[in-house]
Amino acid sequence: EGIVVQQNPNASVNNNGTINVELSTPPLEKRDFMIMGSPMTAETRNGVFTNSYNVQEYTPANFIPNVNVPAGGTNFADDNLDDWNPATGAIVPGDGYLVYPQAAYNDPAYDGPPPVTEIVFNMTYSQGTLNNGTVTRPIVYNGGTNPDGTPNVLANPYASPIDASDLISDNALINEVYFWEHLTEPSAGIPGANNINVSMDDISMYNGTMGVPAANDPGTSTTPNGVISTGQGFGIKAFGNGNVSFTNSMRLTSGNTTLRTSTEEIDKLVLKVRTEEYGIGGYTGIGFRAGATAQLDENMDSNRLATMVSLYSHLEDGTEQLGIQTRESFDSDIKIPMGFASQVEAVTTYVISIADLEGANLTNTRVYLIDNQENSITDLTQENYEFKSNKGTFNERFTLQFE
Repeated sequence: EGIVVQQNPNASVNNNGTINVELSTPPLEKRDFMIMGSPMTAETRNGVFTNSYNVQEYTPANFIPNVNVPAGGTNFADDNLDDWNPATGAIVPGDGYLVYPQAAYNDPAYDGPPPVTEIVFNMTYSQGTLNNGTVTRPIVYNGGTNPDGTPNVLANPYASPIDASDLISDNALINEVYFWEHLTEPSAGIPGANNINVSMDDISMYNGTMGVPAANDPGTSTTPNGVISTGQGFGIKAFGNGNVSFTNSMRLTSGNTTLRTSTEEIDKLVLKVRTEEYGIGGYTGIGFRAGATAQLDENMDSNRLATMVSLYSHLEDGTEQLGIQTRESFDSDIKIPMGFASQVEAVTTYVISIADLEGANLTNTRVYLIDNQENSITDLTQENYEFKSNKGTFNERFTLQFE
């Protein structure tokens, strides 16, 4: 967990000998990948990634959302796979790359017979010197073909962690950041343009107020904590052209790991919906903080992801489908309309529960879920709520309140 933080953005960084930055990936299965960048000035495809069998760079102008991914939420799946293309030269600081660190398609070679041990890959950045000062990257918005936002893929360019909240607040083109988690092996049964596809349900997000875990995570261990580690890549959704800048003021002197422990003092609540019969579900977050409003707030409210099953909140007038909503400072009179969507064809049983609850106000308050269709009231602080549903999108089915 070595960290180097430079304070003078104009200072030159000269090698007097050798400077290496060493990173270890999380445990990876075969065909699993990382989204990564470089903390060094002159890293290349044949440097740190020389043993990686596949490295690709992102082309946001080519992105068109895949029609087979569930509608109604943020979508990162392309229609024909031409948004990722082989990287051959420089690893540009600030850009995020899709990296398969394995040596071959079916690697890693698992350690022994089942149960298998997943493999960690160690990587050494050594070309050039440490990035310092402002790093600026162009952002592309292809609004004509994708009015719901264009993915762009970036990465922390420093040999230190950075504060995601500062990155978001300092860049008008960023409303939230998205992280790839390592939960589900690619499969032919997952919607997408490839023969086997990765799951939209493996993406977590953070928007400056709070993080929400990936839908496939049954235990909230992938909840982002607002820290972006050295070399860690992430996605954004852009609704305009321009630049995003990383600056020394965003750099942190601790937390350079992928641990998922929250460091914020904000009243916040994460709800989980899940069907055990099909083994899928989703999460939604509600935060309360000074400066937020009941309307749509930049950097505080985020659209839900296009997952197979979604629980989401609306604004008070019933508009929007939010994966994270930030309201004004907590008041027990607040009522929040909520919706539910599922791509499961059959009628099945779902369970709504509290996945996480933080903050002095919320920990001393009862959380009630009203099912407006069944005319029922459940105290979620005492018990989970069970209901049945078929496929569809059901806006304002529920109301969340505290009195």
